Amino acid sequence: MNRLRDTFASLAVRDYRLLWIGSLMATTAFMTTFYLVPIVAYEITGSYAASGFAQAGMVAQLVLGPFGGVIADRYKKKPLVLGSQIIPCAIIVVTGILIVSDSITIPLLFGSTFLMGGTFSLMGPARQSWVVELVPQRLLPNAVALQNMSINIAAVIGPALAAILVVSMGLNSGILYMLVAVPFVIVIPLTLMISGSGRATPPEERKAMATEMLAGLTYITRRPNLRSLWLFWTLIVVTGFALQTLVPGLLDQEFGRSESEALIIGTIWGVTALPINIMLAGMVGGRWAWPLLFLSALALAGGIWLTAWSPVYAVLLIVSAIAGGARSAVMLLNQAIMMTNTRPEYFGRVISWVFMAFGLQGILAPVWGIVADSIGGRETLHIVGLVVVAGTILMALSRARNRRIPPEPGTAAYSIAGFGGEQPPEPEPRPVPSEPRTAPSPAISPLFAARLAPVVLMEGQKPR
Repeated sequence: MNRLRDTFASLAVRDYRLLWIGSLMATTAFMTTFYLVPIVAYEITGSYAASGFAQAGMVAQLVLGPFGGVIADRYKKKPLVLGSQIIPCAIIVVTGILIVSDSITIPLLFGSTFLMGGTFSLMGPARQSWVVELVPQRLLPNAVALQNMSINIAAVIGPALAAILVVSMGLNSGILYMLVAVPFVIVIPLTLMISGSGRATPPEERKAMATEMLAGLTYITRRPNLRSLWLFWTLIVVTGFALQTLVPGLLDQEFGRSESEALIIGTIWGVTALPINIMLAGMVGGRWAWPLLFLSALALAGGIWLTAWSPVYAVLLIVSAIAGGARSAVMLLNQAIMMTNTRPEYFGRVISWVFMAFGLQGILAPVWGIVADSIGGRETLHIVGLVVVAGTILMALSRARNRRIPPEPGTAAYSIAGFGGEQPPEPEPRPVPSEPRTAPSPAISPLFAARLAPVVLMEGQKPR
C-alpha cells in the first residue's frame, strides 16, 4: 500500500490532478495521430521513405521549440496551454476531412504534422513547466514521472481504440482522425478548472528572446550531467521512434500484413509500458534511477534487434512488448532525472531543448525510410540497435566521470538524499567549550532538596 501511495503521491494535489488528466487526454489525441501519419502515408504510396517524409513535419519542434521554452518561462501557463489545445483540435478535424474526401497528399500530410509539431513545441514546455508550480519540490520527481506515465497510458488508449475501430468496424483513417478530436472537448474545461494561471516573468525582468533562448542552452551545456542526459535523450528519441517509421512497411513487406496493423503493435508497446511506468514512478527519486536508465537503454536495443529478427508475425507481437516497454522506461527515467536536476526558473527552456529531439527525429525519419527502401527494414533496425548500444556506452562513461558532481542548489535533486549525485556533506558540529566545574547551587543541590521536601509536605497540613 505504501508503494502504491508513493507511486501516485502527486495526484493527491488537486490542480496537478486536473493537469494530469488533461495531459492524458490531449496526449492520447497526439499519440493517435502520431501512429496514423505513417500509416496514411504508406497507404498513399507504399513506400518506407514516404512514411518518413510525412513525419518530417515534426521538424517544427526543432525550429520553434526553443522559442516555446522562452514563452513558457516568460508568460502565464494557462493561456498557453489552452491555445495549444484548441489549435490542434482544428488541425486534426481538417486533416480527417481531407482524408475522407480523398484530397490528402504527402505534402498536405507533412503540413499537418508541421502545424501539430509547432503547437506541441508550445504546449509541451508550458505544461511541463507548470508542473513545478503545482506540486511541492519533494514531489517533483514523482510528478515528472507521472507526466511521462500519462504519455504511455495515452500510447495504450489511442492506438488500442483506433485498432478496435479499424478491425471491428472497418473505419478508415479519415474518420479516425475526426474522432481523435473528441478528447479536446473535455480537456479544455479541465484546464479552465485549474486554480490560477501560473507565474509570469515581470516585464522589467525580461530580456531579448534570443538571449533567454541561448541562456537555456547554456544552462544545459555548462552542466555535465544535464548535457549528457540531453544528448542521450535525443539519441533515444531518434532511434526509438524509428520503429514508428519502419513498422508499417515491415508488416507489409516482411509479414504480408496490412500496414494498419501497426496500430496493434503500438497498442502492445503501450500496454507493456504502463506497468513498467507504474513501478518506476516510485523509484525515480532514489539511487536506482541511473542504473535503471542504462539497463532500460540496453533492453531497448535488444527489443529493436528482436523486432528485426522476428521470423513470423506472432513472434513480432511478443517481442514488440520488449521494445515498447524499454523505450518508455528509458524516456521516463531520463526526463525525470533531468528535470529533477534543473532549477525551476529554467524549466520551460530546458524542456523546449529536450523536446527539440522530436524535431530532429522528424529530419531523420525520412533517412531511416530511405535506408530501409535501399537495404530492407530488418537490416535498418539492426543499425538502429547498434546506435542505441553505442550511445548507452558513451552515456555510462560520462556518468562515471561526473558522478561525484553534487546536485546544484535550488534543484529538487539537491533536497533529495541520494539522488543524482552525492549530497554535500553535513558540516560537523563545532565542539562546545567545556565550562569549569563549580559547586552546585543550593537551589539544585540534592541535599537541599531532601531538606526542603518535608517542609513542602507539611505545608499542606497547616490549618487554614
